[in-house]
Amino acid sequence: MRIVASVNDPPVWILPTSEVQRIRAALPGDEVIEARTPEDRARAFPDADVLLVTRMSSAEATAATKLRWIQSTAVGIAPILVPEIVKSPIVVTNVRGIHSPQIAEHAIALVLAVRRRLHLARDRQATRSWAQVDLQTAQVPLLADSTLLVIGLGAIGSHVAALGAGLGMRVIGLRRVASKPAPAGVTQVFGPEQLHEALAQADAVVLATPRTENTRAMIGDAEFAVMKRSAVLVNIARGRLIDDRALVVALEQGMIAGAGLDAFIREPLPEEDPLWRLPNVLMTPHTAAFGDDYWQPAVDLFLDNVQRFKTGQPLLNVVDKAQGY
Repeated sequence: MRIVASVNDPPVWILPTSEVQRIRAALPGDEVIEARTPEDRARAFPDADVLLVTRMSSAEATAATKLRWIQSTAVGIAPILVPEIVKSPIVVTNVRGIHSPQIAEHAIALVLAVRRRLHLARDRQATRSWAQVDLQTAQVPLLADSTLLVIGLGAIGSHVAALGAGLGMRVIGLRRVASKPAPAGVTQVFGPEQLHEALAQADAVVLATPRTENTRAMIGDAEFAVMKRSAVLVNIARGRLIDDRALVVALEQGMIAGAGLDAFIREPLPEEDPLWRLPNVLMTPHTAAFGDDYWQPAVDLFLDNVQRFKTGQPLLNVVDKAQGY
């Protein structure tokens, strides 16, 4: 079997060569090729049975005539789902659940930091300015008196909900199919048509839903209008879930208290983006998934799936290409 590993999205989303070597050592009977450059991909993809990638172009998908399975090293698989892949019988799997604990901890850290304005304290520290007057004006309800809304109750959202409940928050959730059993710690589940009802109750909102046509810009002017002025919004999912213009207006006009953002429409965020200058925003550069070792568990999952693929067992984390996750 010919396996092509091509995860090379600088500066940090680069599969280490040591992990490619580990794949080779674990699969001595297979041909494992490392493709770093576009030229490498063009040469290797046409004869590949299996791809380990995070993105595909239509041209690459058309050329990969022998391809049977794609394993992504990310959770979001939108960059892979070009029409040629969606329409084909090619199976697509992701690493759902592998990095959920790290991402959930990051989400809760942003919730707490933005609520307590810790980023403003850090800013004042840089200028040796005692920010007591600024910080004491924040009206922050106790966690036990706060409601956390988690939008998206998959692996990541379920972890966020459990952490929030563990801190004493009332946790509610929103998912595409509200009738599914609620994850641990979630007291009420809403459907997409109840988004405004759920937002109106929330003191903190965490976006943990996949990016699909149905979730694109799901938080915009109308949604900010129903949120509490004391609420904070945290996004550890995908940038396109939020209407950026509406977000800036809501933050400038005090329609919400603040935002913690780890995902953006454009990355790196351009220097001229207004989000840089807003004092009620805490940003991290799409690093929520990083912990002790990002790559080892992803490759472990892939190797497990390779054995399943060879023996005809169901693969782990097969995605619904039509739904986009």
